Amino acid sequence: MLQRKKGVNLLLVLLAVTLLLTACGGNGETAIPEDAVAVVNGTPISNQDFENTLALMKMNYEMEMGPGFFDEPDNEEGMTLLDTIKEQVLERLIFTEIILQEAASHDIALNEEEFNETMEMFMGFIKDDEELMNFMEQNNIDETYFRREMEKELLMMEFQDHYLSHIEVTDEDALAYFDANPDLFTFDQVAASHILVDTEEKARELRSQLDQGADFALLAAEHSTCPSAAQGGDLGSFGRGQMVPAFENAAFSMEAGDISEPVQTEFGWHLILVNERINETDDFEEAKEYIISQLQQDQLMAHIEALRESAEVQRRESL
Repeated sequence: MLQRKKGVNLLLVLLAVTLLLTACGGNGETAIPEDAVAVVNGTPISNQDFENTLALMKMNYEMEMGPGFFDEPDNEEGMTLLDTIKEQVLERLIFTEIILQEAASHDIALNEEEFNETMEMFMGFIKDDEELMNFMEQNNIDETYFRREMEKELLMMEFQDHYLSHIEVTDEDALAYFDANPDLFTFDQVAASHILVDTEEKARELRSQLDQGADFALLAAEHSTCPSAAQGGDLGSFGRGQMVPAFENAAFSMEAGDISEPVQTEFGWHLILVNERINETDDFEEAKEYIISQLQQDQLMAHIEALRESAEVQRRESL
C-alpha cells in the first residue's frame, strides 16, 4: 500500500497546478467539438484527457477517504463531491492549456535528452506497481498520455523559470516594499504557560498561592484542566492570531516573568505566566532576497491572471 500511495502522489505532482485555480472567461458552449470538454483560444481539450485526469483524481480521493462517498452532497446547491472534482479537473486543464500556449509563444522547449531520462525513470516506477498498472489498463491510460502530461508539467515549470528570469527588481523596489510592510519582517511571539480552571474563585485562590511563592508548574500539573497540565502548563511559543482574543491580549500585554490576574475565555478561567517575550526585526539586507523573490512572484501571478482574463474559453456545461 505504501508503494502504491507514493505512486499516486507522484501522479498528482505530475498533474498538479501550483497556482490558484479560478474560472476563466468564456462564451458558453459555442463551437465545442463533440470529443472535447472545452476550447481554449481555439484549441480543444479532449474528452479523453479529461476522463484520464478525472480517473487519477478519483483514485487519489479513494485512497485517502475510501470508496463510496462521491455521491454525497458537497454544498448547499446539491453538488456532489464528484461534481466538484469534475469542475476542478476542467479548470486545471484549461489553466494548463493557457500556460502552454504562452510558453509556445516564447519558443520555450524541453531538453529532449533530459525529458526522456525523466520519463524513463517515471514509467519504471509505475510499471513496478502492478495494482497501478491494472488501474491504468481499466481506464485506458497509456504511456502516451503520461508522456504528454509529463511534457506539459515540465514546460509549465520552464515557462515559470523563463518568466521569472526576465523580471528585474531593483534594490530600490525591494527597499520600498520593506518600508511599506514592517509587520512582515517583525517576529513577535510570546512563550507562556497557563493554568485553566472552571471558576474565577478557583483561579483567584491559585493566584493567591502563586503570590505566596507556590511553583506555577506544580500548580498547573495539579489543578489545570488543560492537557498542557502534563507539561506544567507549558504552551510553548505563539504569535498573534493563534489564541482566543482575551488570552492573546493578556499575554501580549505582559513582560517575561509576569503572572496575569484571572482571564476569562470560553474555555474557563486562566492564569497566564509569560516565560519569554520574543520580538525580533529583520534588517533590510536579511530580507532583501526574500522580497525580490516575492515581487517577482507577484509579477508572474499578475501576468498569469491577465492571460486568464484575456483567454477565449468555451466549456461544456454538462461533464
